[in-house]
Amino acid sequence: MPNEIKFCLPVGEYYFLSPLSAFPIKMVVDGQEYVFPTVEHYYQAMKFYANDSRFCNILKLENPDDARLLTKTPEYKVNRRTGFDDMKFDIMEQGLRAKFTQNQDAAKLLLTTGDAILVKSCAVCYKCGFGRGGNNRMGQMLMQIRDELKRAIH
Repeated sequence: MPNEIKFCLPVGEYYFLSPLSAFPIKMVVDGQEYVFPTVEHYYQAMKFYANDSRFCNILKLENPDDARLLTKTPEYKVNRRTGFDDMKFDIMEQGLRAKFTQNQDAAKLLLTTGDAILVKSCAVCYKCGFGRGGNNRMGQMLMQIRDELKRAIH
């Protein structure tokens, strides 16, 4: 087992750690339950209120990276959920926790990482604070969730 596991690209043994990996999650948003195809869909959709057509447009996309790219367009950069930037780390953590608690296969895979340090390693996540340059927030979240799963087993 490696001491450090880097993940980012949509390929490879550890891609399951990425919020783009295809493990659906059920989440309650603005009082209603939705199923998101990936954590990335959830994170991007949360930039908007559920009654906003942009929220629904994100849910309809098959590719999670398309959801991320869509929110970079001019019409998706305005009139966002109030306080999203202050909540973005909490939103990602909620999505990741749902992924690994609602999907038994994902939880088993996360546990196979043992005690390795998990590192989100990509340029995009560096800029938004989730990757190594942003104190590896996503890796820290995943290691915390892994520890919670371990405690739940014992």
